[in-house]
Amino acid sequence: MANRFVLKFKNLLRKIPHLLESLKLDEWEAAFIRHNKKIWRNFTQVKEDGEILVESYDIAASIIAFGYFANALAKKHNARIKVYAAKLTGLESKIYRWNNNRKYKSFNAVPFYCELSKSQLLEVEKLFSEIYPTLKTKRDVENLKVEGLWIGDLLYDSYLMRYRVPTIEIQSKNFQSSLRKALDYYIYWRDYFNSHHVKAVIASHCVYSRNAIILRIAVQRAIPAYQVNAFSLYRLTPKRLWAYNSFSSYPEWFKSLSPREQQKGLALAKERIERRFAGEVGVDMLYSTRSAFVRSNNKRVIRESPRIKVLIAAHCFFDAPHPYGVNLFPDSHEWLTFLGNISEKTDYDWYVKTHPDFLPGNAESLENIICNYPKITLIPKETSHLQIIEEGIDFVLTVYGTVGFEYAALGVTVINASLCNPHIGYNFNIHPRTIEEYENILLNLKNQKRNMDINEVYEYYYMHYLYDKGANWLVDDFINRIGGYNKQRESAIYKLFLDDFTVQRHEKIMKTLANFIESGDFCFRKKHYSC
Repeated sequence: MANRFVLKFKNLLRKIPHLLESLKLDEWEAAFIRHNKKIWRNFTQVKEDGEILVESYDIAASIIAFGYFANALAKKHNARIKVYAAKLTGLESKIYRWNNNRKYKSFNAVPFYCELSKSQLLEVEKLFSEIYPTLKTKRDVENLKVEGLWIGDLLYDSYLMRYRVPTIEIQSKNFQSSLRKALDYYIYWRDYFNSHHVKAVIASHCVYSRNAIILRIAVQRAIPAYQVNAFSLYRLTPKRLWAYNSFSSYPEWFKSLSPREQQKGLALAKERIERRFAGEVGVDMLYSTRSAFVRSNNKRVIRESPRIKVLIAAHCFFDAPHPYGVNLFPDSHEWLTFLGNISEKTDYDWYVKTHPDFLPGNAESLENIICNYPKITLIPKETSHLQIIEEGIDFVLTVYGTVGFEYAALGVTVINASLCNPHIGYNFNIHPRTIEEYENILLNLKNQKRNMDINEVYEYYYMHYLYDKGANWLVDDFINRIGGYNKQRESAIYKLFLDDFTVQRHEKIMKTLANFIESGDFCFRKKHYSC
């Protein structure tokens, strides 16, 4: 026992220099906090009436955005700002959280930690014992509601991402743990909303239990619930529980534009698509680090044959299979298994390709599936889509991927496995409504070729990537100036923001946010900008 204590003490001594260093803020973090204390000091409410709840999030770009949006809401609702986080254990974690809290406090947010009481923990176990035996299938999990609140898709996405597994394993201890954790969030926030006057909620994501159950409860109770980041703003509704899915409105929005703006938009979209096909990285794709259109010197990958040639464009297994809503299949594993079974019923040449940016672990999961289906050939991930098209691919299958417009722009028919896909407003893809219809289409591909209007593709691209985006509501040309989407955590973001700051810009942002909040609209649009 004594030896164990001595060992722990020695380990602590070794960590002390690192812990002391962790207490320090770097130059730009400290400057950001000083700036906030000056700018937001007059925004504290003299008479408070309720709370604005803000997720504790450690992305620098989001912290800036949260500060603005939370204060705009606090001003409208005459409410205090409270930042919530899970209770942490361990000295290092607490120091990190303490530093993060200093940034939130600088824009008037009061931190608090979520911890269930003993009676709440008992209720979680009671709910678990009632719910778990009813979950027989993956659809049961996806459709799960607790006391009328739908959380199944959030639980599903959380489990896959937390454990990096390709599909739900209902009998596993890990799944049971994920279910309990989702119920923890539900019980905690249900009771919190019952006992506090919550005026609005701000969170970073609309997927995953930890982030989005609080949003779902707010929506259920008609309390404004927002997904906020430095590039876009969304207010969720019972019919729109996910951000980024305003695509069904694109045709209507485009028709409302003047003929001149329509023509300029189509020309701009054409130019941007051509840059993407030329191999330029990150063209209107903030997260991309590698191009799938760089011409390669690979040997031929598509066999020469008279048979129909089908490419499956694989999705990440782990990263939230419900980003826009419910698809024909609950996850990518189920989708690929279905396609594998279809392949055995056809005389097609089948291929599958992953994205160059595939997360670690995906390739192994994919290989474990397709090894059961000898008709499916895995194409090297670095193979250019241009090479695949030149070698004669006939059809491409995706759930909601960007290949939907990319291959369509190059004359190849794409079939989506979801009605919640970004291209749903247009006819340049095929959109089966049911699994039965999907199967019928796949078994009869010889009848599915269609002539596409390239202007529809350009119109989609313009509306989705270029028109009406809120990417500049906070800082002009943010992503390019910080060096890419993955740089959002770095404190250099604070320097960029402070270098751009003027009182006039600050006032314009606040007026713009007030316009958006007052409108009650689903997503931030150009019309909300303050001139």
